[in-house]
Amino acid sequence: MKISLLESDIMNEGFPYRYSMSQSLQSGNLPLWISEIYGGFPLLARAEAGICYPINLLLFGLLSPWVALNIVILLTIITAGISAYLYVREIGGNLFSAIASGIAFALSGYLLSHLKHLSNVNAACWLPLGLYFIERAIKRNDNRNLVWFGLIFGLQHLSGHTQVAYYSGVTYLCYFIFRYIRQQKELLLHSNKSAKHIAQNVWLQLFQSKLSWSFIGMLIIGSLLGAIQLIPTYELVSLSQRSGGVTFDYASNYAYDPKNLGMFLYPYINGDIGNDTYKGNSIFWEDYGYVGLIVLLLALHASFRLWKNWYVKFFTTSTLVSIMLVLGPNTPIYEFVFNFVPGMKFFRFPTRFLLITDLSLIVLAGLGFTDFINRFVKKNPKDSTRTAEIVLLCLVIADLLLFQLRQNPIVEAEEWLNPPKSVEMIKQDTSWYRIFCIGGNQAHTLTFQKARGWEGDLQPFIDQREFIQPSSNVLYGLSTPNGYANLTPNYIVDTWGDQNRPGAIMKTGGIQGDKFLPTPIFWRLMNMYNVKYLSSLWQIAPQEGIDAIGKFGDAFFYRNNNFMPRAYLVSSITLVSNNNQAINILFSQGFDPQDQAILFEMPEDFHSSDTVNGKVNLIRYSPNDVDFEVQSEKEAILIFSDSYYPGWIAEIDGKESKIYQANVTQRAVVVPAGSHRVEFKFRPKTVFIGFWLTILGGLIILASFILTKNKSSKVE
Repeated sequence: MKISLLESDIMNEGFPYRYSMSQSLQSGNLPLWISEIYGGFPLLARAEAGICYPINLLLFGLLSPWVALNIVILLTIITAGISAYLYVREIGGNLFSAIASGIAFALSGYLLSHLKHLSNVNAACWLPLGLYFIERAIKRNDNRNLVWFGLIFGLQHLSGHTQVAYYSGVTYLCYFIFRYIRQQKELLLHSNKSAKHIAQNVWLQLFQSKLSWSFIGMLIIGSLLGAIQLIPTYELVSLSQRSGGVTFDYASNYAYDPKNLGMFLYPYINGDIGNDTYKGNSIFWEDYGYVGLIVLLLALHASFRLWKNWYVKFFTTSTLVSIMLVLGPNTPIYEFVFNFVPGMKFFRFPTRFLLITDLSLIVLAGLGFTDFINRFVKKNPKDSTRTAEIVLLCLVIADLLLFQLRQNPIVEAEEWLNPPKSVEMIKQDTSWYRIFCIGGNQAHTLTFQKARGWEGDLQPFIDQREFIQPSSNVLYGLSTPNGYANLTPNYIVDTWGDQNRPGAIMKTGGIQGDKFLPTPIFWRLMNMYNVKYLSSLWQIAPQEGIDAIGKFGDAFFYRNNNFMPRAYLVSSITLVSNNNQAINILFSQGFDPQDQAILFEMPEDFHSSDTVNGKVNLIRYSPNDVDFEVQSEKEAILIFSDSYYPGWIAEIDGKESKIYQANVTQRAVVVPAGSHRVEFKFRPKTVFIGFWLTILGGLIILASFILTKNKSSKVE
C-alpha cells in the first residue's frame, strides 16, 4: 500500500487534534470537544489525540502548535535515546555500548516510521526507562524504584496510545517475573539447596514477596494515573466498531508481509516507499523495523557468544516471540494470543509488536558491543580500546543516519504555513457554515503518484492542501460534517464513513468520466448539515442553486446556496426504533429535514403540527458551550446539526432539558412557545470520574515517594 507521510495520520488526524487542543487551551477552554470534524467529536476521548499527555498540555498550551509539534517530536526522540542508554548501562553495558543503544533506539525503524502516529511514539519512548526502574528495584530490593516505574507506566497511558501501553505492560510483567525468579535463584544457589527445593522456593518467593505485590500495585496505580484518558476512551470505544473487541480478520488486516523480514538486513530490499518503488503487499511503515545492520550483527554476536547471560536469554526470546506475533495471521501463534490473552481483541496491527523486536535487538546489541570490545582488548593494546569503541559507535550511527532520515519528509515552514488559496477565498465568508470535500482520498493517491514519493519535489503535497480534506480543515478554523478518525461512534460512521469503511453518503453520488453526479439525497444531506462550500476532484454536474466559484490546483470549488442553518426549528416527528430504520428514512425520497425530525423516542406531551414560525439566533459558540436565543409561536423541535454524544446537557432558561438523538447524528430539544435561551454544555461524567481517579493515583504516587526510602541491599 503506497501512502505518504504528508497525506497520512500526522496531518489528517494527529496534528489537527493537537492544533485544536492548543486553540482551546490558549483561549481558556478545556480541550474536551472538537467542533470542526464530524459535526463535533469528543476530543479528549479520542485517545490518540494525546490530550492528557503532560508534555502536550504544556507545550501546546503555551506555544504555537507548529513549534510545539516539532519540540514534542524532538523530545520523544531524545527521551527514547536516554531511556535505552540508562537501561543498557544498568544491565552491564559499557559507556559506548550504552550510547550506541540509546542512539539506535532513538533512530530505530519503529520510532521514526511511526512519528506520524505521535501518541504511539510518545508511549513507546518510555519503555526502556520502565525496564530500567524494574531492574533497579529487583537488584536493590527497592520499592522507590517501583514508584518511579508506576509513574512511567502512567505517562504511557496518558500519551493516548492504549495499544503500546498495553504491550508495554505485558512486557513489564514478563520481565519482572523472570528477572525476579533469576534473582532468587542466584541467592538460593549459595545455600547449597537441591534444584527441586530451589525451583519450589523461587515461585513461592515470587508470590509472597512484598516487592512482587508492590510491582502489581504500581501496574494498577500507573493505570489509575491514566484514568482521565482511559475512561472517556472506553466510552467512545463502546459506541464504535470496536465495542467488545474487533474480529480477528479486522485486527490482522494489513498483515505483515513475511518477505519484509529482509528489511532487517537492508531496509529497501523490497523497494523504497519514499521514491514510489516499494513492492511489498502491506503498509511500509507498519512493517519497518530496521535498527541498523551493525546493530543486528552485534545482537547476533550477543545471542551466540553470551547465551549464559540472563539478559541475553530474555531478549533473544522476546525477539523471537515478538517476531512471531508481528507475523500475525501468517502463523497460528498470533491468532491463539488474540483469542485467549485478555485485552488483545481491542487492537489491530500486530506489526506494532515490532517495538518489542526493535528494543530487544538493540539491548542485545548493547551487550554484544561490550563483549566485542572486551574481546578486542585482550588481543590489542589497551590504548587502542577507545579508538575501537569510537569507530564501532560511528559505524552504528552512520548506518542509521544513512537510512532512517529518509523516513520523514520535511518541507519549508514558510511554504507549509501559508494557507491555501482556497482557504483564503472561503474565509472571506464570515457566516456560519460547513465545507465538504469530494474525492479527498483519491486526491491523496494522485498526489503521491504525481510526486513519485516524497524524496523528490514536494510541491504536489503543498498543492494538494487546496482540497481542505478532513481533518486538515481544523487548521483553518473550518468545519465539516465528515472526518478522518478510526474510532468514531457507529451512528456517525453509518452516515459519513471513516477511513476504514464507507458511510451511506457514498451511495448518494457517482463518477462518470470526469464528472461527479450527485443525487438529490446528496444535496439534501449537504443542506441539512449546513454545508455551504464543496471542494471536488471532479467537476460537479450543474444543479440549480449550486455555483461554480473557481479551481485551485486540482480542486474544483462550489457554493451551495440552498444550505440550511446550523440550528433550526421543525414541527413534526418521525419515530424510529433503531439506527438502520433511521438511516433508511434519512436517505429516502420522502424525508424533508425542514419539516420533520427523525427521533428514537417521542418527547413527552409533544404535539406535532404542520408548520412552525420562529427563528434561532446564535449567541455564543465555543467547543464546550453553545448558546441560542429561540423564538417560536408554538412548541417546536430545535434541531442542532452538531453531533449527538453522551455528556452533552441542554438548559432552557436555566432549566435542564432532555437532548434527543435526531436525524441519526444530530441533537434536538423540545422548545416551548415564546422566547427562550437554549444552552448546550459538554459536561461528560466520564471526564469528571477519570479526573478524580487520576488525582487519586497521583496522590498515591506522591505518598509512595514520601513513605519509601532507597535501600542499599543491592545484590551483585
